[in-house]
Amino acid sequence: MPNQLEQRIAQFTSWREKLVASIDEFRVWQDSYGQADIEQTLRIYDLVEGLRNDRIRLAFMGESAEDKIGLINALLFADMPGGLLPLGPGCEFLCATEIFHDPSESPYVRVLPMETRKREDSIATLRRSPVDWITMRLNPESPESIAEATRSLMESRAVSVDEAKSLTLTNVERSGDAVMIPAWRYALINLPHPMLKSGLIALYSPGSHMLAAEPEVAMRIAASAQSLLMVLGRELTPAARDVWKQFVQNSQAHKFTVLDSGSGADAAAEAAVVQAFGIPASNVLSLPIKEAVAARLAHTDAADAETGFSRLEKMHAEKLVPERQALLLAAVAKEIGPLVQSARQAVAARFIATIKEMQDLTSTSGKNQSVAQDMLTRLEAERKNYQKSVAAFNVTYSDLTAKGQELLATLHDDRIEEILSHDREFIQGAWTTAGMWKSIQGLFGYFTTQVEKILNYAVKLREAVEGIYQQFHENFGLAKLSPPPLTLEKHLDSMHALEANARAFCHDPINIATYKDFLVKKFYDGLVEEARQTFELTRLDTEHWLRGALGPLNGQIMERQKLMLKRVENLRDLKDNQTSVQERIKTLDTQRQALKKQGEHLDQLRSNLALTAPPAGKPAGAAKPALSG
Repeated sequence: MPNQLEQRIAQFTSWREKLVASIDEFRVWQDSYGQADIEQTLRIYDLVEGLRNDRIRLAFMGESAEDKIGLINALLFADMPGGLLPLGPGCEFLCATEIFHDPSESPYVRVLPMETRKREDSIATLRRSPVDWITMRLNPESPESIAEATRSLMESRAVSVDEAKSLTLTNVERSGDAVMIPAWRYALINLPHPMLKSGLIALYSPGSHMLAAEPEVAMRIAASAQSLLMVLGRELTPAARDVWKQFVQNSQAHKFTVLDSGSGADAAAEAAVVQAFGIPASNVLSLPIKEAVAARLAHTDAADAETGFSRLEKMHAEKLVPERQALLLAAVAKEIGPLVQSARQAVAARFIATIKEMQDLTSTSGKNQSVAQDMLTRLEAERKNYQKSVAAFNVTYSDLTAKGQELLATLHDDRIEEILSHDREFIQGAWTTAGMWKSIQGLFGYFTTQVEKILNYAVKLREAVEGIYQQFHENFGLAKLSPPPLTLEKHLDSMHALEANARAFCHDPINIATYKDFLVKKFYDGLVEEARQTFELTRLDTEHWLRGALGPLNGQIMERQKLMLKRVENLRDLKDNQTSVQERIKTLDTQRQALKKQGEHLDQLRSNLALTAPPAGKPAGAAKPALSG
């Protein structure tokens, strides 16, 4: 029987599929009846792909490799014989591992050799270089194939102390004059497991000494995870406290802690963790990890919903998944809401124009030609006046586009590289951790200044767009739409979190004594990679907004122009042919009924897009996002 987390993930997957189906249904409607331009089509495509590829990341951090591996196996892979990741002698050498499902590739285990640490490339850079990785294909239908491939992740080798120093790996197990080091630096597991196919990604992080050697890994995990599970022994150790302070506490993820009651953790240990980590007591629990893992993998664990894994699953099911639903629903409201609203108002405009034309034709029926001519003259004058405003709109649109290009120029790849390299030479020239921190602080100050300039520029652009919307609403009675929102503050928050991580790392007494080149090349490069991603996301969000800022209004303007021209042409054709007026009225009545059905269809789509999330999934205290209009 599926556990609570599996059930909730399955519900979430079903909900997401229905959401995608509703968006696809709207896209089909647009293709049949709407006036979707290429930018709107791209926006819908991007949104659908984003929903289909959305992932929930669960990260496992802590000291004991055996306990972390056991929790991953028991929580996510209890249906597999012995779980997924290898346990037993040598599991302490398991490197940072990312477990997911990518349907575009055959299942595999892919590893990055430890020798790549001699290069200055970050892991993120190396991920884009397949030639540097070793790939082992596996058969997902064969437990033996999976076990054989995953066992290789525990491989280690003996090297000289000098070799370990060249790899900046000195805090590792020694055997005489040799140093035992992991064979691999990072691992990727692509497996079509049900939990992974539903959108989960599991992130295993090694112990604190390896995290110190790969700070980029810790920063990436903390920045990308939606859930961070800190696994402790019987008490909070200084090493675990350092990992929390340096990487976890500034993460936006939900934070949970599991203490091992099997090794002596008690209520006092839980209280100490709550106080030290500043997380709710409900997010801290104790259980005999080894016994609980063994029972779960043997399928003999108790079904008590308030203890052991059931409680851990319940916490994730009730906090993590509903929050993700709310975020996705908000994204749909932001991207599709204005388009559906614009489409609905376009149908309403056609409906009103059809009724108006029917009234005009009825009023001219049986009357002399002068009445029809007067009506035609009035409509043509109205249309010419509207065309002048459309021409003015096009000028404003061009001006907005030019301003947007100026904004994007500050986010261009070359510009980003210039910003990222701004203080690199000064950091490399600093001979003390304090000097490096001063330079890093200056670097992040520079980042923050640039992002704030972009935000201020974006506010002015948004005000200009809102003015255009208001102008057409007041002067021509177009529906009062709201331009799509542009929110970049989250990227500024990400930069502040990176700065806080840098401060904690550089001010830590252990790191002050760390060899300078290591700190520069590893930690700094990790910071730069995260900062680069933040700038790239800022650029993508800005580009996305600029492409669609006037989309809904432009659709209304073109629709009104088309309807006015149609009314003029119809009246011109019919003013000298009174016998065809009644036929035209019948045609318009058929059109009116069809438009009424289109409007009802769009109303149902709006309801589906806004109300798809089940009430039980709404997080406590969170308002449900809804489509505007």
